[in-house]
Amino acid sequence: MRACLVWIALVSALCAHLASANGAEALALQERLLEVYEQNKGAVVRVKAAYVGGEVDGKQQVMLRVGTGFFISKEGHVLVSASRAAGASRVWIEHDGKPYATEAIGHDRLTNISVLRVLEPPEEFSIIKLDPAEPLPSIGSIAVAITCPLDFGPTPVMGLFTGIEKKLGNKVFPTSYIRTTIPVDGGQGGCPILDLNGRFIGMSVASIAELNGSFALPVDALVRVRDDLMFSGHIIHGWMGFEVTSKLLEDDSNGVYLSKVIEGAPAALAGLQEGDRLVSIAGRQIEDVFDVPGAFFFTRANQFTPVEVYRGEKLIKLSVKTLPRPEKDPVIGAEEKVEAEDSADTSEAVE
Repeated sequence: MRACLVWIALVSALCAHLASANGAEALALQERLLEVYEQNKGAVVRVKAAYVGGEVDGKQQVMLRVGTGFFISKEGHVLVSASRAAGASRVWIEHDGKPYATEAIGHDRLTNISVLRVLEPPEEFSIIKLDPAEPLPSIGSIAVAITCPLDFGPTPVMGLFTGIEKKLGNKVFPTSYIRTTIPVDGGQGGCPILDLNGRFIGMSVASIAELNGSFALPVDALVRVRDDLMFSGHIIHGWMGFEVTSKLLEDDSNGVYLSKVIEGAPAALAGLQEGDRLVSIAGRQIEDVFDVPGAFFFTRANQFTPVEVYRGEKLIKLSVKTLPRPEKDPVIGAEEKVEAEDSADTSEAVE
């Protein structure tokens, strides 16, 4: 009987210790979330854009769109969704409840990113630094967004990083996107998303309606868009002039092969041939056809890009001088929500 009482006492003490430890861990998590929020909330702004429509009963119709944005420079540059800025008659931001006029620096509807500059920035505000060297987040790790929902001020939202995606159904993304459980309706689109260490991971660019989540553009892709928009106001992607297809290899893995090389295009002039198996473009490994758009996303027109292919058993390294990519429709439109679809995967891509 005494031994039984001793055992019960030991179990009770262990449960009390575990409860205390779990409570301490929960408190530490809460403190960390508060730190990330406090360190970054001063950079987050509400975005408002006015779009002038037609007349109804002699009255000019004006549609107002709202979203979230954030400062990225002390000169007053702000990142916002292109669906909240491109084509607007007037765009302004609100910081600490005060409105500030902006001018457009550039828009990219393909990635749904706009860069604005606040004409007379607030006296005090913080910025979110974009470090393209930051690695992609671990799947299942905690995501912290700071948004401006509805008419409220900067608000912390906690979620999870749930995937790194190259496509959804028959929609092929221009580069890899980060999937999260962060909802971005109600004016939250365009918000910055960070990890528990306070590292900026990406910016929300599309809603996943059926999952109440969102896609975020990773920081390295965001930097590529920011740099081009601030330099020239638009993005000119590189183009080589070939098509690819996927074939099953002997080890049951997929290989990506050139199925067509356009005569006179940069790829042909550099020596690429139909039947070559792609290994890498600009140092980025090609393992399936959906890696090709992501690799081209980081190329620039009129620059030499290294390309590696296998021709038979021989590894060949070439340098291709790209041309500007021909105009084509965006993969994800500026105002389009991404919805889950039960459609067949495409097995071809064109670059």
